[in-house]
Amino acid sequence: MTTQGEKPTMKRKQIYITKKLDQLLHQWSVVKGVPEAALVREALGEYFKRLGKEDNLDSQTNPLLRIVGMVEANTPADAASDHDRYLYGKDKI
Repeated sequence: MTTQGEKPTMKRKQIYITKKLDQLLHQWSVVKGVPEAALVREALGEYFKRLGKEDNLDSQTNPLLRIVGMVEANTPADAASDHDRYLYGKDKI
């Protein structure tokens, strides 16, 4: 998260788009006078904002998302596949 006036850190991404989307992106970039990358960032931001509202991706209201990060980082690599062994013990499976 960035504070007001602070420039966000950018990560370079390479994507494939259709020729039609490329034309529309270029035309809209010229009309708005902003770089194409800025339009892509804006569109993605709006998409994920809408997706979060529609699919309840807010950790404050989605109980499944509230459990993210509750498990210690030093869990065994096979904890997902062998969860029964870790939950119930080797003799119980």
